[in-house]
Amino acid sequence: MSNTDFELYREFTFDEPLINVRKAKQLWHGRTRTIRAVTTVVRIERSYARLNKKTKGWEKERYNPLYKEQHIKNADLLFRLCKNNGATWVKLAQFLSARPDMLPKAYIEALKPLQNENHKVPFSKMVTVLQEDLGWNWRDKFEWVDEDPIATASIAQVHKARTKEGVDVAIKIQQPNVRDLFDEDFTTFQLISRALRGKLPGNLDIEQMVMALLELTAEELDFRNEEQNTRDFGALKHHPRIRVPVLLEELCTKRVIVTEWIVGTRLTDHLDRSNKEEAKDLLNVLQDSYMQQITQFGKYQADPHPGNFLVTPDKNIFIVDYGTIGRLTPEETMNYSMLIMVLLGHMEGNIGKMLQKAGFKGDIPNEMLNEMSQYVVRTKRPAKKLNVEDVIAELLETLQESHIEVPDQFVSLGRVIGTLGGFMQAYKVPFTWIPGGGKKEKKQESKDTAEKAADSK
Repeated sequence: MSNTDFELYREFTFDEPLINVRKAKQLWHGRTRTIRAVTTVVRIERSYARLNKKTKGWEKERYNPLYKEQHIKNADLLFRLCKNNGATWVKLAQFLSARPDMLPKAYIEALKPLQNENHKVPFSKMVTVLQEDLGWNWRDKFEWVDEDPIATASIAQVHKARTKEGVDVAIKIQQPNVRDLFDEDFTTFQLISRALRGKLPGNLDIEQMVMALLELTAEELDFRNEEQNTRDFGALKHHPRIRVPVLLEELCTKRVIVTEWIVGTRLTDHLDRSNKEEAKDLLNVLQDSYMQQITQFGKYQADPHPGNFLVTPDKNIFIVDYGTIGRLTPEETMNYSMLIMVLLGHMEGNIGKMLQKAGFKGDIPNEMLNEMSQYVVRTKRPAKKLNVEDVIAELLETLQESHIEVPDQFVSLGRVIGTLGGFMQAYKVPFTWIPGGGKKEKKQESKDTAEKAADSK
């Protein structure tokens, strides 16, 4: 994702030749994983080639069931490959499982379990990273460090510690060898995407997709980017109950990032223990914050994972983890906002024209537009319970089936809104795209209650 606020730190070279001596050595070093990857990809490609030959000249209604069946088989092959190869391949699975605009539904469902595929690394191995980045005397900087991680992710894990000054902190440490594995997979991904060009169903631009993944991962591997994101995000004028962790900049490096320790509980744990009104209040605060980030700042935390929200005793919400930040231009903000408001039934509009204006590329069939319009009409019925996660998912799936190219920024935004909306639905709190919608809804409830009281008198 492009970054207009500062120059990205990135040690990996994207413009070197596809194959050179260094890359050849990397391929040989990771040959077991490379062979496993190539073998699996060839099986998938050959299965589609045979099916293409078999169904040549068939009507869509006749060949569709066969492709759906093949998608399920191949999705399972890809799942097992990503799980066994680990590292960047798990990152690939997580990336693809959030792209229903690129892949058939069978792949999305098969790869979803890998979204939480994170393995704990023994602290003895993490010490190497601390020594190399903070110095051999790194322990002199801390009174103590809890060797049992409080959180794990695909490339890092977080430990609680206390500095010599008595400040409790959270240390995010990159797992050792992640960069080497990424460097090995970098070339493998490029070679495979080049070999698959034009050989997969639909209009999937496999090379563009792989490059987007590699650039995103390269950005996340240098924690100086996350440090800058956290600093920039903290400087914004947020909702009064939203907090951003304070950095201990003198302890931050390209593989270690240290912030103040947050005294609070995970949002989901807090909601499970709180009453209905308190849960609704907290979720409305979170929703209003994201609407502010998207529609006012044009900059939003792009990973609304439940574990990235912490509730403090005074009912404020800390948003943590700024490895991935979404950025929108004012024009993108306006176009995407209008499109989503139409899809959610908040306003009228020509969906076809809105899609084109928002940068969606490809011939959009009239029947698809009619189908989408009918869906919007259905969401307006009082009996219809609106689920924004379903709206976004259905839109992206429909566009994928019609081979429409969706802007990366919209996919990121759709994922955030869909995840947030689904999260709120789980706690039966209505989602609204309109900033401050929670407050308006609360005022309306108060008005309705007052009217009922007056009627009873």
